[in-house]
Amino acid sequence: MVLSSANMESPVPKSYLTLLKTNRPFRKLWYGQVISELGDWLNTIAIYSLILELSGSGMALASAMMAKLLPIFFVSPIAGVIIDRASRKKVMIASDVLRFLIVLCFLLVDDPGDLWLVYTLVVLEISMAGFFEPARSAIIPSLIERKDLVTANALSGSTWSVMLAFGAAVGGLVVGLLGIRTAFILDAFTFLLSAWFISRIPNELEKSASQRKKQNQGSYKKFIEGMRYLFSEPIILGLSLLKTGLAVSGGIMTLIPLYAHQLFTSPSAISLGIGVMYSARGVGAAIGPVLVRKFFGDSSRVLQTAIGAGFFLGAASYAFMVKSNSLTGASVCLGLATLFGSIIWVYSSALIHMEAEESFLGRIFSTELGILTLVMGVSNWAVGFAVDRLGLSLETVVFWMAGLFTIPGMLWVGFVLFVHRRLKQGKSVGSVSPVDPSGFNPLPMTGLSKK
Repeated sequence: MVLSSANMESPVPKSYLTLLKTNRPFRKLWYGQVISELGDWLNTIAIYSLILELSGSGMALASAMMAKLLPIFFVSPIAGVIIDRASRKKVMIASDVLRFLIVLCFLLVDDPGDLWLVYTLVVLEISMAGFFEPARSAIIPSLIERKDLVTANALSGSTWSVMLAFGAAVGGLVVGLLGIRTAFILDAFTFLLSAWFISRIPNELEKSASQRKKQNQGSYKKFIEGMRYLFSEPIILGLSLLKTGLAVSGGIMTLIPLYAHQLFTSPSAISLGIGVMYSARGVGAAIGPVLVRKFFGDSSRVLQTAIGAGFFLGAASYAFMVKSNSLTGASVCLGLATLFGSIIWVYSSALIHMEAEESFLGRIFSTELGILTLVMGVSNWAVGFAVDRLGLSLETVVFWMAGLFTIPGMLWVGFVLFVHRRLKQGKSVGSVSPVDPSGFNPLPMTGLSKK
């Protein structure tokens, strides 16, 4: 791959609707994502409400968030190797079926003495997600044309966002009106429906599955091989760390239920408040990448600038939240912050798909997910510790989080400037490969890629 050329003509990517209409396998994967993520947010609201009902402690909420995040860090090395060895479709189906069984076990929780069971089940459920999500990301290039990768990733990111908005709102209503147990039952069956949709993806589209399996000699060796690949490709390594920078603000997930608890007193109002704020995040995230692509396109310069701007504008949005003392104000600020964050998430995923070799995608996305969830877990723990042990106000904690969020933005800007300087000087870490025969080349920094 080479530096993009302003005069190079490239095939026109499909629109979101056209991609879904014309690509049946990707449509099935998308259906599975819609159903699965709807259940995820039902589950999240139910768990928050359950812990607030049993404990009401900031550290208890933070512990639940760490249980939802940290297991992926430990699972990711194994998951990445398995995803790159086995059928990614089968990995997703197995993960969905196991999550169906695990979520039903939440119905066994009755009193505060069962908090250990809540944490255990959360750990098991999120461990299965540590297989599902990287497998879903890794299979996308096998299902669609290269020129549609940005469209597919933007659609997937927007879908996550819409499901956050819709699922959180539905979760708040279900928990508030029908109870926590009903939410868990509905969540469990969404995983079965997701597995059914994914089972409809033709097996033959995973054209490299058998080749990947034959090439694997041992799990440990393949993991080390994946790490060597990442560190030998500075562009891919840099892109895979962008979501880790985004995870610095992950503590907002603990702050949201605490903020709702501060605003309201009744359990039903708290559940609805949590749902509204999460829905605001979903609305913001849904429109972020779509607006940027519509008004500015997806050229290399736009992708670079949008990612950098996302960090700084997201930090500003969190800072304005400090001045908010109402549900409406907090929801608007959260929506804006997630709008900018979704741009970082979607564009980094699309660029990884374009830059990385297909046989390494499972390990790349698993490593990326593992590191970002570790940072997100630490961020949530820090929020709980600051509120419960240090006695800091929620407003103070949000202010500090906004400041920290600017650091990865500055690092990204420095990285981009360094890369452009190297390219301008005619230096590269790897060799420049021929022009992509498809003519599609929206990447910002391919001159440094060894691919």
